[in-house]
Amino acid sequence: MIPTAIIGAGNMGSALYKGLASQGKTDRIWLCDQHAEKLTIASMDRRINHPADAGKVAECILLAVKPQSFSTLMTTVGNAWAGTLVISIMAGVTMKTVVDATGASAVVRAMPNLGARVGRSITGWHPSPAVTPVQMEHVEELFSSIGMTVRLAEESQMDGFTAVAGSGPAYVFLLAELLENAARELGVDEATSARIARDLLGAGSLLLDGKERSALEWQEAVASKGGTTEAALHVMQEKGLPAIFHDAIAAAAERSRSLSRDDKSH
Repeated sequence: MIPTAIIGAGNMGSALYKGLASQGKTDRIWLCDQHAEKLTIASMDRRINHPADAGKVAECILLAVKPQSFSTLMTTVGNAWAGTLVISIMAGVTMKTVVDATGASAVVRAMPNLGARVGRSITGWHPSPAVTPVQMEHVEELFSSIGMTVRLAEESQMDGFTAVAGSGPAYVFLLAELLENAARELGVDEATSARIARDLLGAGSLLLDGKERSALEWQEAVASKGGTTEAALHVMQEKGLPAIFHDAIAAAAERSRSLSRDDKSH
């Protein structure tokens, strides 16, 4: 494990630190945040108060700060991270921007998702040409502590990945909300409706190993000929749900691209 400082102890930074801690891998990991109360998840010797000090102990800097805070952060850091591996999980911030701001040549852009909070993140990442094989192994080890990892061949693929995997949990939560509302409208009490909606999402566990059946095959297995599921799926197709879903994800990908274009223009 390369000595690493996580800059930012918000939702994602703290989830990553906790994931590493659960595997006993924090002996070379530091946590840095301007709010001291957010550092309490780390032992005293693992805390850094000022980001410029991170480069003194770490060979890898992981940026888990809000994109709009990045410029201000770098005014306090200067070139202190120029010789380190810099990993950015800031949405919409291009690798070029990170290289220009930090002076580092070894840069990785990554996108975990909310599943990190329960060790079930899907993290897509892409390295700059200067990132070494050893550093890539380190990236895999870091993000494997919070779930599965996917190395993307091109940085441009980050937009599609963000639209599907980064935003994906919100789509699942929307489905749960719709299922819960539908159950209540059909006369099921509120508490039971909530339980049903959440437990139904457990069907996703059938897809996890990807060996038994595909999503379409499971769908066909549930939808008996002339049955209730077939009736529901027919309405969804007729009302254009697949097209709506396609257009929604395309809009998310375009928004990701526009954020990157805005980033390049500043």
